[in-house]
Amino acid sequence: MLACAGVVLDGIVDAIPRFENREKVTVGTLHGQVAIITGGTRGIGRATAELFAAQGATLALCARSQEALDEAAKQISGAHGIKVFGRSADILDATAMADFVKQVTDRYGRVDVLVNNAGGSEQRQAAGSRQQVYAVDPLGGSPLPPGRFEEMGDEEFLNAFRQKVLALTVTMRAVLPWMKRQKNGSIINVVSMKGKQPPPRVVSSSVAAAAAMNLSKALSFEVAEYNVRVNVVALESIVTSQTEKSRQRWAPDKSMEEFLAPRNVHIPMHRLGQPEEVAHAIYCLAAPLGAYITGQVLCVDGGGLRSW
Repeated sequence: MLACAGVVLDGIVDAIPRFENREKVTVGTLHGQVAIITGGTRGIGRATAELFAAQGATLALCARSQEALDEAAKQISGAHGIKVFGRSADILDATAMADFVKQVTDRYGRVDVLVNNAGGSEQRQAAGSRQQVYAVDPLGGSPLPPGRFEEMGDEEFLNAFRQKVLALTVTMRAVLPWMKRQKNGSIINVVSMKGKQPPPRVVSSSVAAAAAMNLSKALSFEVAEYNVRVNVVALESIVTSQTEKSRQRWAPDKSMEEFLAPRNVHIPMHRLGQPEEVAHAIYCLAAPLGAYITGQVLCVDGGGLRSW
């Protein structure tokens, strides 16, 4: 039986190619590997950190709050007996992120995995929004907020591009020299599924997410010769801390079940996904058995993507 985590394959392991200059890694684990996870203190980032730690990875986490990073490092290290380094850094600050990666490599001498998970959403801050809109929402379903394209200033588009594209490039530029030198590495960019299936009424973030996917694909061609892989995990309808904030903003008089009911109708699995389920998808692309996967978009969306 084949599974991504903790897998043992009888008769198949020997057939997996071993690449020259690749440090030997136990199949099905991340022992001996150093993983950078942005936004690693909560939600999907924290779930990914916990799973990677359980698989033996050495972790380097960055987020906005040093206090949250220190607490996460203490808890994860204590639970899994692995090394965890945490440093506060702004993902949009190229100098800060380059310094963070330098600190990681000074400590551990390598970077094997980058999970670009941190990022914001300008949709919640957009003037005139009355409710959040999702990629699974139909055009003719529940009442939609009014279209805002004519009112969107250039800064709103630029902000979306900064958060969803430039934030990825800043960290990837910092880690790629190390991965190229090692001739081994895996980059997983966590992106909204809006890049493949734009929701009604949300233009700026959809365009930015599509650009992030195109960037990942294009870069995968450029770095494949170094045995560096670049993939995307595309998300839709995942429970995070923002889910409760959305309920408080748009439907404070409703319970979470009532708030999610209209949305669940349009998800084939009729529920939102959990951060741990996203973490498992990220792990599948980071783990040794994902060594022949690059330039791909893996949708974690409960079946919400309506086209192949």
